[in-house]
Amino acid sequence: MDESVKDMEIVNMDALKAGEGLDVGAVPRVDEVDAAWCLRFMRAVRDAAFATVDADGLPSVRVIDVMAVSPAEGKLYFLAPRGKMFHADVVREGTVALVVQTPDFRTCRVRGRASRPGDAAEQRRLVDALFELNPSMNMIYAGENRYICDVFCIEDGEGEYFDLGQRPVFRRGFTLGEARAAVQGGVGAADGTRGVFEITPACTGCGTCAAACPEGCIVSTGGTEGAEGARGRFLIDQEHCLRCGICYEACAHGAVKRMTQGGAV
Repeated sequence: MDESVKDMEIVNMDALKAGEGLDVGAVPRVDEVDAAWCLRFMRAVRDAAFATVDADGLPSVRVIDVMAVSPAEGKLYFLAPRGKMFHADVVREGTVALVVQTPDFRTCRVRGRASRPGDAAEQRRLVDALFELNPSMNMIYAGENRYICDVFCIEDGEGEYFDLGQRPVFRRGFTLGEARAAVQGGVGAADGTRGVFEITPACTGCGTCAAACPEGCIVSTGGTEGAEGARGRFLIDQEHCLRCGICYEACAHGAVKRMTQGGAV
């Protein structure tokens, strides 16, 4: 079953050009890191590891270029020739995950639905637009050969920027499309909530977790036992958490829980 076909708006070349030109070597200010900036960052790095699931249910990873992004529209585009198994995987599953990384250990990842226009004329317009932005593609697929490629777009998904090169580490989640609408509507949360650790009201305030944290991102709230049932409860600063699980293993009271979008586990 083809899970990828979707009606799309006419390609907006100005929106795509707005995604170009980010200085990937410049470390961003904290207030700059949002979905639009992350898309531009992934485009600037360009070479991404794309993960899919093959027909046998096994994971597959390929290095694929991020061909364009539209920061204002929250879209990321990539190409796949129809003869490639990567194309078959995306069409069959309708989802993809990708990650980019710089030499100074800054990464950005996103996962979501990968769709392609069902209209043949719009597909050709998108191919032409992406080849204009990526002229080196003409050396591989010259002339009409370019149209063996299908354009896919991720516009509904979630991701995270993660800087392992600073101390403490810094991470920030973001959402695209319908995922963003769900967060704004109070359903779910931005990517980065899956697998996070939180300190629950079972905390006794002993401070073992804070002492064990390699990033120093567990701080006391200064509270006393009350409605939360926590004495001197501690809090994890999620933007600087390594998510290594040391606090989880160190807590003798079972007060640290790994969270998912469905709750604690």
